[in-house]
Amino acid sequence: MKIVPTTAVDRKAFTLLELLIVMGIIAILMSLTFSVMYGLTSQAEAEATAATIRKIDGVLQQRIDAFNRAFKGPRKDAAADIMRLKLAQQNIHGVRDEVIEILAKKRSFRFEFPQRMAERYIEEHASTTPRVSGMADSVFTAIAAPNAREQLIAEGDPNPTDTAVRNRVDSNWKKHDPTTESAEMLYFALTSSASYGVGAVDNDRFNEREIADTDEDGLPEFIDAWGQPLRFYRWPTRLIDMNPPSPFRPDLADPADATDVRAIGGLERETAGILIRGLSPPPLPLPNGALPRDLLLTDPDDPVGRLYSELERLNGANGKPLLATEFNEVNYHTPDTYHTPLIISPGLDADSGLLEPYDDLNGNLGNLAQLRGSPNVVRDSFTDNITNRNRSAGARR
Repeated sequence: MKIVPTTAVDRKAFTLLELLIVMGIIAILMSLTFSVMYGLTSQAEAEATAATIRKIDGVLQQRIDAFNRAFKGPRKDAAADIMRLKLAQQNIHGVRDEVIEILAKKRSFRFEFPQRMAERYIEEHASTTPRVSGMADSVFTAIAAPNAREQLIAEGDPNPTDTAVRNRVDSNWKKHDPTTESAEMLYFALTSSASYGVGAVDNDRFNEREIADTDEDGLPEFIDAWGQPLRFYRWPTRLIDMNPPSPFRPDLADPADATDVRAIGGLERETAGILIRGLSPPPLPLPNGALPRDLLLTDPDDPVGRLYSELERLNGANGKPLLATEFNEVNYHTPDTYHTPLIISPGLDADSGLLEPYDDLNGNLGNLAQLRGSPNVVRDSFTDNITNRNRSAGARR
């Protein structure tokens, strides 16, 4: 009998240690693969969202340009007359004509490009009863009622009555989530509000991955590639000047008036610049030592500061009217502050770092894109935000 040395015996299986090593290697390779795939997916979603926002912004700018061209002649005069009436109802008299025209244009702009339902609702129903409580009739007629009618037809009612349609709109509207409101109103403004000569948006301009009714309230909203409603800030002045005097009541007779010594700090400018590229740099002293006006403390609609001067003149002192009753941060925006319409996707983390556009309660000014905390606290939330003013996540611009 031939004896075979033990070293020459063929092994039929792996040792436990070898199996553990192989499993560890496989786990590492799988985690690397998932990380790469996840990164590619996230990048694709960010790029798709940027493309959607770019399309929306293109239509928005067309509408804004058309509005600016049309606001003249009889249209401007009629808006100014309405503004005079609104001021008179608040016992505000003696406002200069050029200031009334600026206010009238801002009020008309707010109505045509609303970010909250109330901005249409209040204007339309000062003396009338709405078809559905809390909803502007223009939104009801253009969007909510047609959608409700389609629902009823799909459910087997071939010819819904007006009462049935109104009841369905009311039922849908009770599901409304205010987080979706600015995206819903932006959709309304671009597809159903006054066109001022601009052609209607094509039905195929946006696809089903860019529009959804996430809260099932009967009003579609623009969404990002993660299925979240976009946010629309018409006048994001609190993003530019994060700590203006509040209330904003300039006083010409007070040499220590805080509204006269405002400044945009470096951290404020840098933080706002993550969401709005191309902000003007801080002003440099002139040869004579004077410091030019900071362009971020200039209202694009009023570059010479007529509204600010009128706020100083009509400041409620000595029996004078208080213009700030009408022109304030709740109704309009921070006076003498740069603004540009901002469309935001909060990105993968679903956190924009800003208060919601509808949040103007308890001193909050979410309607003006106020930060949710200090710049140092929220800057990390900004890095994956995608806007129409940066077009890509902040860290990869």
